[in-house]
Amino acid sequence: MCVRSVWLDCDSGFDDALALMVLARAPQIELVGISTVVGNTSLDNTTANTLAVAEFCGLDTPIYRGAAKPLAQEPQTIERLLGAGAMGTLGRCFPAARRTAEPVDAIQALTATLRSAAPRSITILATGPLTNIAVVLLLHPDLVDAIDSVVWMGGSTTSGNHTAAAEFNAYADPEALDGVLRSGAALRMFGLNLTQQVLITPDHEQQLRAIGTERAAIVADHVGYYLRMTDPTTPRPAALHDPSAAAYLLWPGLFELAPARVDVELSRSLGRGATICELRVPRKADPNALVAATADGEKVMACVMAEIHAHLT
Repeated sequence: MCVRSVWLDCDSGFDDALALMVLARAPQIELVGISTVVGNTSLDNTTANTLAVAEFCGLDTPIYRGAAKPLAQEPQTIERLLGAGAMGTLGRCFPAARRTAEPVDAIQALTATLRSAAPRSITILATGPLTNIAVVLLLHPDLVDAIDSVVWMGGSTTSGNHTAAAEFNAYADPEALDGVLRSGAALRMFGLNLTQQVLITPDHEQQLRAIGTERAAIVADHVGYYLRMTDPTTPRPAALHDPSAAAYLLWPGLFELAPARVDVELSRSLGRGATICELRVPRKADPNALVAATADGEKVMACVMAEIHAHLT
């Protein structure tokens, strides 16, 4: 079995938590480090959430605090949607972690990891704004040679969700996305156009509750809140954003990616943070990314739920 060395960069949030659960026990994944970044909520919250979920999963992977603000704007958080600390729940919560983040910060830790790695040996899975990754590559552009790919949940080939034009992770730090796009890193973009094909549903919530353990009830209460974000009285299917990108690392055959030229709008306008994806055939520009286009959503969800269930019995 080929084992992939993965660095997870996240802004945990609930769907980041599920992405971590998907990877935690996978034998084909070696999590070499986890970094946190401001995004869904403050850096303090994303770090506390990540520590809690890692401990829930039995992971001892080192966790490092990263950027507390974007490169060129004030933080944009979405607790109003995701609930307190971006971990909304119907009742139960992940228990607070007993351990703390490492004393070294994420920029130093990721730099050291890439510096000591063989060429193209580290996959970065980024499920939040790309601030940490951009800072490392702006300070040390040669380290791009150690990166196999940056698998990023963010952007969209169509419309946005934070604004009409922009997906949240792109809008939260568009300058960072621009820096990664210009770095030469092999970007794999899993945008809203893809994640909206992978739906978690009220049936999945009930499957979790049927397990009957306290651990399963905790996850079910978080899932239940997520399904009721737009209407507290009625659970509705919802796109499973970050776990879709994590699933690609385990089951790439369930996804189709297409080469594209990706640019991000940096102006202080209504279009700020929009990802412009040149996908026309014949090509009108040289590609700088692979963009996830389609997924077998039902199979992806079945695989994701199987990994999550393994943590809950």
